[in-house]
Amino acid sequence: MTSCFAQVDCNNFYAACERVFNPALAGRPVVVLSNNDGCVVSRSAEAKRLGVPMGAPYFAIKAQLQRDGVAVFSSNYALYGDLSSRAMRLLAGYARAQEVYSIDECFLDLSGEPEPAALAQRMRDELLRGLGLPACVGLGPSKTLAKLANHLAKQDAALGGVLDLGVLDAAARLQRLAPVAVEEVWGIGRRLGERLRLTGIGTARQLAETERDWLQRRFGLVTMRIADELRGASCLALESVLEPRRSVMSTRSFGRPVKALSELQEAVSMHACRVAERLRRQRSLAHFLRVGIRAGLPGSGRGADASETVALLPPSNDSRVLARAAQQVVARLWRAGVRYHKAGAMAFELVEEGRAQADLFAGDPLDAKGARLMQAIDAINQRMGRGTVRLLAEGTTQPWRMKQDHLSPCYTTRWDDIPVVKAN
Repeated sequence: MTSCFAQVDCNNFYAACERVFNPALAGRPVVVLSNNDGCVVSRSAEAKRLGVPMGAPYFAIKAQLQRDGVAVFSSNYALYGDLSSRAMRLLAGYARAQEVYSIDECFLDLSGEPEPAALAQRMRDELLRGLGLPACVGLGPSKTLAKLANHLAKQDAALGGVLDLGVLDAAARLQRLAPVAVEEVWGIGRRLGERLRLTGIGTARQLAETERDWLQRRFGLVTMRIADELRGASCLALESVLEPRRSVMSTRSFGRPVKALSELQEAVSMHACRVAERLRRQRSLAHFLRVGIRAGLPGSGRGADASETVALLPPSNDSRVLARAAQQVVARLWRAGVRYHKAGAMAFELVEEGRAQADLFAGDPLDAKGARLMQAIDAINQRMGRGTVRLLAEGTTQPWRMKQDHLSPCYTTRWDDIPVVKAN
């Protein structure tokens, strides 16, 4: 059976999510900002046509955005994450197997499908009709060709959002690859692209036509396999089962400088609880917790980092344990009069629940009562919205939280933000 992969990528995902529950944004340029409303991380097609640059600092282009009537939003990760989960569940129903590659894209195995292009169009229609999310689909006999087909489908509106490179013969496929810069090929990137260009390989077609043994000797096995994939040979299988992360981290800049020890402890407690929640989600326990704080002006290069690692005995994913450890570290690191701008926590040396070895002096890592408490908290927060139930150690008002002056409602994850429809 000939392999057939589909790569589905939602267009301008963050900006598209903001439009789902706000019809007034249809046709209007939209941009989404990074943490602390720092810089542009997503642009609608209309904003791109206005020339709004990706990564531009918000303060530098604020007047231009206001003049051009651009709608500006802070990153609403709760909304984006929930819509992403819904989109991935919808797409999974169309395929033999699925690999979720990022928040807005996935690979699907459509091998054996008699009309993959027609199926891809149905996927696009269902995403738009059911979730309000526009997307493009690339098809090919390898994952690399599928991703490249998606890239080409986004650039050419005449393709209707779907391109199948698998139905083309070798010559026609190479013709499609001819105008594509080698850096645009999945897995190449800027640095490797520069090295390839020095040898005369500047396009995807030239890479596909290069002798494979020479590529392996000069650039290694991985580059040779990328070229094989461009020629239509499937070398990369779908990774349908994700490996648990080897470390889990949560870190953010503050919305304003923090000087008080109590506020700094609240912030690191929040990050420690976020880390613990992610550990529980992947059913892992952490042996070590690293806590870091940063002083100095963000982006100035004059900051000073302070950090410390502590052992968790026994290993744990209990929010109370991690928050307590984080607060003790901060009490040792904090210095009076210093203005802190960032804090975070990272858990590492992870072990699967049920495989953690008990310690003669520290006790058994499996605290049944604590585990039930954490399960109850996670269940409530999953249903009612993150932060509905949290430790008092995380603070109540949290004035240090990152700046989100343009935050939209959490339409799908918070009861108070559910849209209300009224009939005339």
